[in-house]
Amino acid sequence: MVQRIAQAMAQRGVQPLPRNYELFYAALSGGPSNLGSDLAALGKAPSQTALDAIGLRRKLPGHLGQELCTAQQGIVTAIQTMSSALLRETRPMADALDTLDAFLQRLDADPVMSMSDFAEDARALRQTLSQLRVCEKRLADTVRMTTATLGDAQTQIAADQRAVLRDGLSGLPNGAALSMTIAALFDEDVTAKPAALILVSVEQLRALAERYGPEVGAKAVKKCAAIFRKSVKKSDVVARIGYDAFGFLLLDVSEQNAQAIATRIRDAVQSLQIRLPSRDFAAQSLSLSAGIATTATVSGPRDLMRHAEMALTMVRADGRQGILRCTPMMCAQMAELQEA
Repeated sequence: MVQRIAQAMAQRGVQPLPRNYELFYAALSGGPSNLGSDLAALGKAPSQTALDAIGLRRKLPGHLGQELCTAQQGIVTAIQTMSSALLRETRPMADALDTLDAFLQRLDADPVMSMSDFAEDARALRQTLSQLRVCEKRLADTVRMTTATLGDAQTQIAADQRAVLRDGLSGLPNGAALSMTIAALFDEDVTAKPAALILVSVEQLRALAERYGPEVGAKAVKKCAAIFRKSVKKSDVVARIGYDAFGFLLLDVSEQNAQAIATRIRDAVQSLQIRLPSRDFAAQSLSLSAGIATTATVSGPRDLMRHAEMALTMVRADGRQGILRCTPMMCAQMAELQEA
């Protein structure tokens, strides 16, 4: 796949930037529908701006990260503009206050100063106050513009941060969001309410996209996502962590409950029928393998993920399928094999 992406980018004259690799990977691996045709429409040697626009529309993390950096730089620039304006406009204000102070001191020193002296000082003071009003207006305009810029940037950053943690195709949280949730879980007392992590691989999903096209693959991903949402409680988390890989963080469940939920999810996926293009009476079925780990047998987020991955790897070994829970004995055996 890496070689295919590099060749495709070289043939199209696309810069070898990380976010461009991400864009072509999504297109070549059956990502968002119509992404391939959108890239093809750009022709050869497309501009980076055009590529970034496609990546942003598809909510790809690399392009959203680039937009986040731009928004953050906009905030920095706005603050610098405000600081410069404050420095620039406060000088005339200080001068006006000095003029007024000098005028009042002269009045105190010479209450019966001549009318000509009084008139001259009054004209100077009036001119200074007029300049001060101009400075105040400029500063108020700058504050208003900066406030609007900061508000827009904060709104954009918040939207991008939400999008960065969500899978663009399925609408589910992504791997980064799942990792953050697992880490937060261990900041609390996991012994009080044990949790379970289920990592699943939807078999035949990637092959379906490769054989019948990304649109069919995208339809199947969305159907699976809809099933997964309905299979867990609102307090649980289901995330898409790879093209055909999903993770479920189940809160306040026993090992037996986690096994039963994984079985129910597998049965629901196996009942799916994916209609194939130009084949009215043909449909493709899917299957699912799952690896389960529980907080009762691990010491932290990394162990929870590693144990679930171990169980999934073992159950899929030699092309087999099924559901397997990682037990302490299994973990010890895997550790021995890795050391050997």
